[in-house]
Amino acid sequence: MSAARNTTGEEVAFPWDSEPSFNCFGCSPRNPIGLKLRMKLLDNGDYAADTRFPENYASYPGIVHGGIVNVLVDEVMGDTLALVHGMLAFTVTLRSKMFLPLRVGEPYLTVARITGRGNGVLHTEAEITGPGDELHVMATGTYQPIRSEQAKRLMGLDETAFGRIQHYFDHGTTGESCPPSPPHANRSPRSPSTVSPPN
Repeated sequence: MSAARNTTGEEVAFPWDSEPSFNCFGCSPRNPIGLKLRMKLLDNGDYAADTRFPENYASYPGIVHGGIVNVLVDEVMGDTLALVHGMLAFTVTLRSKMFLPLRVGEPYLTVARITGRGNGVLHTEAEITGPGDELHVMATGTYQPIRSEQAKRLMGLDETAFGRIQHYFDHGTTGESCPPSPPHANRSPRSPSTVSPPN
């Protein structure tokens, strides 16, 4: 994964922003305690979110809670899948390697991309960089597209609400039936274990 910061890009509106049944902690503008993330499409085809955490997301004084940091990478990777493929997916695995803590009040850039698909899941990776393009976090994730029966059973949606969002489901759970990934998604995933921590 590259730690180089590429901030040039255009903000992308979430098509589900106006859906009243969605109250996502990561991206909903209506969740009063959520992150309210906004995504942008970078010039190289990756998706990214700028973030600055307030004190109420801290663990140790001045340090962002590690669980919140994992929410951030999970959200940006999951939103990338949704924006690229028009699907919603459940997180299957999430692996992060934290080189440096995130500090409250500092600006951070989280960048994500799709790296492949197969065996019923899609693969993603992300990194978080801070001031001076310093690498703080690297992450990988796998995601399973949500089926209609799962959505009805687990989300508690009535028929009207389900009808409004059913196009996000049943996008296939095998490599052959998933929508094709964008050209930059065919790169081999880069393992966090191959990167040395910053000095």
